[in-house]
Amino acid sequence: MQEKKKYLTGKTVLAALLLAVSVFMFQYAAKAETYLLAATGVHLYAGDSFALSDYCNQEELEKVDFSSFQYAVSEESEDKDCIRLTLDGKVIAVNEGTAVITISYLLKEETTPREESLTVTVLSPEQVTASYGETFWLKAFDYYNPYDTVSEEEGAEKKYTYSFSDNSLALDEDREGLYVQGFHSAKVYLEKSGEQILVAEVTVNAPELEESKIARATKTEAFYPVIKNFMLMDSSETQETEDGKEKTEKITWSVADQEIAAITEKGIEAVKVGKTKVTADLSAKNGDTMKLTWQLAVTDPEATGEVLVMAVGVTKKLPVTGAGSYSTYGYTGDKDSFKYSSLAEKGKLTGESKGKETIKVLIDGRVVEIIAVITNPAYKDYKFTMYKGLKKDFKLTGLDKTYSTVTYATSDKAVATITKAGTVTAKKVGVTKLNVEVDGKKMAVWIEISTKKGYQAAKKGISISKTKTHYSQTKRMQKGYYDCSSLVSRIYRKYGVYFGSKSGWSPTAAAIGQWCSNHNMVIAKSGISDTKLVPGDLIFYSFTKNGRYKNISHVEIYAGNGMDVSASSSNNKVIHYGYSPNSVVLVARPTK
Repeated sequence: MQEKKKYLTGKTVLAALLLAVSVFMFQYAAKAETYLLAATGVHLYAGDSFALSDYCNQEELEKVDFSSFQYAVSEESEDKDCIRLTLDGKVIAVNEGTAVITISYLLKEETTPREESLTVTVLSPEQVTASYGETFWLKAFDYYNPYDTVSEEEGAEKKYTYSFSDNSLALDEDREGLYVQGFHSAKVYLEKSGEQILVAEVTVNAPELEESKIARATKTEAFYPVIKNFMLMDSSETQETEDGKEKTEKITWSVADQEIAAITEKGIEAVKVGKTKVTADLSAKNGDTMKLTWQLAVTDPEATGEVLVMAVGVTKKLPVTGAGSYSTYGYTGDKDSFKYSSLAEKGKLTGESKGKETIKVLIDGRVVEIIAVITNPAYKDYKFTMYKGLKKDFKLTGLDKTYSTVTYATSDKAVATITKAGTVTAKKVGVTKLNVEVDGKKMAVWIEISTKKGYQAAKKGISISKTKTHYSQTKRMQKGYYDCSSLVSRIYRKYGVYFGSKSGWSPTAAAIGQWCSNHNMVIAKSGISDTKLVPGDLIFYSFTKNGRYKNISHVEIYAGNGMDVSASSSNNKVIHYGYSPNSVVLVARPTK
């Protein structure tokens, strides 16, 4: 429903429009093409008000036919209810929002009405968070500048007056806005026509210690702890309160046990190892006071002289005595000494890259030097292949010959054992895990132990894959030509395993699989993890139904370290590539 326009007639109009122009209390947007209105927009806060006549050009106002003057809140306003209009031309701010007031009128001796509009923006009280000693500018000051005066004369009366719910706030004399001079939150009011208009709510952050527990080493420089939300404005300034007492902005420090720590001109000095309480009594410029108490632990950190040895990625405690639970660890100005390591969580170091360095760590204000050796232990594969009865040294790379320490253990000593020096003895066919711990790093390597013939067959298959070969079923028995089953048969014939045919044409993959089944050499009837395979095992695959034994259409030799050897038709050669358990229908160990 369209709001009815309010009409002013006769003396009411004249009285409303000829009201004395009140003190302007808002900035306005840039002028549009207007005739009667002196501005196109105003800002004010809820509870404030103004007369429309305040924004009329007085000379032009004399030319208006007052009986034609009409005004209303436009239906196109974003928030119609944010303002209220009175019959005498007064605009009252109700709540936050934006509304447009349209004004229509006739000039004397004209017949065509004119229409202008005034945008009114009602602001909500600004929410500000500040700390003691901080100076800030309120948004309200953009519209009601507290430093404006009614005339340009020195000492002239201020146009706008502000008040505060608490004396924690004060107007800055250097024209920078408000500053916080106390510890309590406060509200800011614009004083106008005997009313208080709320323009801001200021939350004052309470002063607090950056740390409630602090450690400091003996024989270090005196210090003051960091107090957050408290910045001294003028430590020498004193003021007199209403009762005649002086109030001073200052911090007073005290220590409960002066044998452990002492207050000096330069700050708090750590004297003797132990714990005590330290108190800071704060006095604000407005007379507010606050007491902050914290625990001080006096320490005596020293390096043990032990060389810190660790692998890349490993985190270890620093070899230090005399520190405590409150102790802090940080870099000194000589941070460049950390080339191969970095400080981690409290009191620990992490290896970043291989190298040796002397690092300087700042512990509770004292510089402590530590020698760190970072290694990068690694094994080239994740499996270690052998055959039963073989002894073989397990070798790691990336160690430090002087400082590295290695420990070994096998998960199944019946399969394999290892000495402190790293010599592995293969006890029986199977797979076991080798657990290695070196310079704080834990590694797991699988030891695959085959029969000697299976081990040799796998090695032979790998060597063939490195030569020039071709895939062919018609030439499968000729030099340099293989299909999957002839590769298996021709390799194993060299080590006395014939799969039922000692010479001549090699059997098919299905025939080899059936022979293994008939001779109890099957260890699985589907794909299994490579952690259960040993070099020389045969992997049988079925990709199509061909009417042969278990529809076997392909066979490969497990070569160790998660890899197979196979004569590949798609690659037209013998290849050495990753083992896959998919489509496996049989796994056999022909040299059990």
